[in-house]
Amino acid sequence: MRLDDGHIKRASRLKIFHHAVLVDSAGRQYDVTVLNISGTGFRARSDETLKIGEYVALRVPRYGDFQAQIRWSVGDEAGGMFLNPVVLPE
Repeated sequence: MRLDDGHIKRASRLKIFHHAVLVDSAGRQYDVTVLNISGTGFRARSDETLKIGEYVALRVPRYGDFQAQIRWSVGDEAGGMFLNPVVLPE
């Protein structure tokens, strides 16, 4: 949704600091720290540079795998968009 001032409204983000594993389309696994998450995407920090456009699975202990696409990557942080909306636990 575009607001009158030109900004696009994003889903509310939950700030977290949670270990996860990112699995790329070739099956390589990267340790990541999820910094924030919403029903539509996440922001993560990794020692590896994540490739924009890459389809990945965000593997979160206790919750499973969530299919996503890396939409941006700057330095050691990247943002992913979930391919299907995610319902966050309460």
